Amino acid sequence: MKAVEDAKEYDHRCILKSSNRSSSPSSLIAKIFSCAALLIFTVSATVLTDISRAVDGTYPYNTFVIPCAVEAAKLLVSTVMLFTTYIFGYSVRLSFSYSGFLLFALPAFCYFVSNNCMFYIIRELGPTTYQITSNLKVLSTALLMRVCLDRKLSWTKWKALVLLVLGSVNAELTDGDGKHLRGSFLGYFVVISSCFISSLGGVLSEKLLKGTTDLHLSDCIHWQNIQLYFFGVIFGLLSLMFFSDFNVSDGILHGFNFAAYSAVIALTVSGVSVSFILKYIDNIAKCFVMTASTLCVAWIHTSLKNENISLRLLSSIVLTFLALDQYNAKKSPWMSCSKLRLAQK
Repeated sequence: MKAVEDAKEYDHRCILKSSNRSSSPSSLIAKIFSCAALLIFTVSATVLTDISRAVDGTYPYNTFVIPCAVEAAKLLVSTVMLFTTYIFGYSVRLSFSYSGFLLFALPAFCYFVSNNCMFYIIRELGPTTYQITSNLKVLSTALLMRVCLDRKLSWTKWKALVLLVLGSVNAELTDGDGKHLRGSFLGYFVVISSCFISSLGGVLSEKLLKGTTDLHLSDCIHWQNIQLYFFGVIFGLLSLMFFSDFNVSDGILHGFNFAAYSAVIALTVSGVSVSFILKYIDNIAKCFVMTASTLCVAWIHTSLKNENISLRLLSSIVLTFLALDQYNAKKSPWMSCSKLRLAQK
């Protein structure tokens, strides 16, 4: 009898948990809007960064300026959104501690390194390859979420991640003998390093943004973003001072063209969108959206270059989306409850 009662109680919890997953219409719209903004502006930033290059393939401006300008723009946007939220009479929860404030320096540093790696990867491997190999962030994110957030994945999800990696590798095989990867060894080393560093920044950001199991008790996201982007600006300024050939007489925006300015705007919007996704959804959802931009970048890039999308690239895109579909497949709560009842019998 106790086993039957436990099974019924578990059934009730399963149904309740399933029903709680359905969010309110306004919350759902906000999540969809954040994901759509991230998709559109990630694609735009990748394409614009490629267009901003000179004819010889180099950047006519100091690439260290872009991440610094993006962090400053995100800080300004978050500050305006915080005051706007307060002025319109919405509840704004703020708290401050030196230890909590300093913790935001860790993901800010990770994002700083990853953002600067983007320019080198696009220059060495191209925007399409950059977008495809960025799919590896799904695997590195899953590993780090298991370590840092103690989130376990089913065997089906891990198989989906392996399929995703295979799709990324297939995209990089040459059209000739098919035995070698395109690009330099250093380029792929930077890709792998950037994936893990970016994933670590995302996992740490999600942990800080969520703060507690009850989001209603956590700080306002705009206030959290202000703390995060403050350190982003600091790291950006330090990079300009110590790691770049910055000439004050030329001006900080020397060499900027329309594509570079547009890339700053696109990266700013996508960065703010990431924060909303991390706080109200999770890192895996962010990775799904980033991977969905692969097809868009490939189509736009080949169109600009008057090239045809190769069968190799198409097959890689298909493998990528099959992996994402399998990873995102949800099991019915009734299935888990039935398995528990069978086990208890």
